[in-house]
Amino acid sequence: MSSGKSQRKRLLVNRPYQVRFMVEIVAVVLVATLLSTGVAYFVTQKEVESGFFSGHRKLVNLHEALPKVLLTSALVTLLTMAFMGAYITLRETHRVIGPVRRMEEKFQQMTVGDFTYMASFRTGDVLKGLDDSINLHINNLGDLVQILDMRLKDVHQGLLTLERGEGDREEILENIRKRLAEIDQYADAFRPS
Repeated sequence: MSSGKSQRKRLLVNRPYQVRFMVEIVAVVLVATLLSTGVAYFVTQKEVESGFFSGHRKLVNLHEALPKVLLTSALVTLLTMAFMGAYITLRETHRVIGPVRRMEEKFQQMTVGDFTYMASFRTGDVLKGLDDSINLHINNLGDLVQILDMRLKDVHQGLLTLERGEGDREEILENIRKRLAEIDQYADAFRPS
């Protein structure tokens, strides 16, 4: 493993996902801005028209109407961005966290010897495709564990045969050495380079 810090050189590492996510965020800002502008326009227009067309009332001072317009506009913007932002954030993080949780569970199962395939990710998940790669490695690792288990049983069987004084001692020792060499060779896959 490298001890140096890895710095990402490209910002768009999953271009379709990241571009779609950015477009959705910009859309939230655009919708919220349009809504607040519309509210400000209609509230201001109502105040101006009511003051202009009313013969019995004085023209409404725009200075008095402005705080109400700005407050309403800000409230509409805040609520729109909060609800749409929360929805998009929950939806998108679910598409990442779901697969990560599934991988975490699978790795915990593997620590106790369960090398069955991990369930595939859903179609909309960001990490879709990684599940096939993980399952390939799970399959290879499961095969390796089986082979190592068989070789260890052969070694134990050879040692028991030696202890009982059965068979040709040199032949049994040679078989044990071969099995240990195979185990050592398979163990190389797990040693740091």
